[in-house]
Amino acid sequence: MIGYVVSWLIYLASVFALLAVYYYSLARFLPESWRPVVLMLAASILLTPWPIDSQTWLPAPAIIATLFNVLSGEVMDGLKTLLPILFVVMVSSFVMWFKQRRHTTAY
Repeated sequence: MIGYVVSWLIYLASVFALLAVYYYSLARFLPESWRPVVLMLAASILLTPWPIDSQTWLPAPAIIATLFNVLSGEVMDGLKTLLPILFVVMVSSFVMWFKQRRHTTAY
C-alpha cells in the first residue's frame, strides 16, 4: 500500500511539473484565449482517476488504465476507461467556455 501511495505522489508531482512547464514556457506559443482552456484540458485528461480492476477500488490515472487495457487487447475495457476521461473533458470544457464567455462579455 505504501508503494501505491508513493507512486501516486510521484505521478501527481510529475503531472504538476508538466503543467507548470506548459504554463510558463509553452503557453506563450498559443493565442491568449486558448491558454487556460488547453491547461484545463491537459489537467483533466491527466488527473482523471479510474479503478484498476473490478475487485478493488484503488484508483489509477484513467489515461494509464486506458493505455494498459488497449495494449493488453481488452478494447471494450479500454473504452470503458475512456468514458470518464471524456466526461471530465466535457464538463471542464463547458466550465471554461462559460468562464471565457463571461470574461469576454464583461468588458
